[in-house]
Amino acid sequence: MSEIETERARAAAEDLVELLSAYEFELCALEQHAPGVASLREAVGAALAQVSFWISDRDAEVRRITRTTH
Repeated sequence: MSEIETERARAAAEDLVELLSAYEFELCALEQHAPGVASLREAVGAALAQVSFWISDRDAEVRRITRTTH
């Protein structure tokens, strides 16, 4: 992936984190009154974790590349 594509993917992933975080927050509140949404909240949480991991993994990769190129 080129640097531009990587930055666009990172920006999209950050937007996804914001969106999923809002959904997870609302689902947590809804779960108090409707326990049936627990599996949906867990799925959203898992997706949020994967996206967050991808972002942090990309950040770590960029730092490794930056350190070795200087």
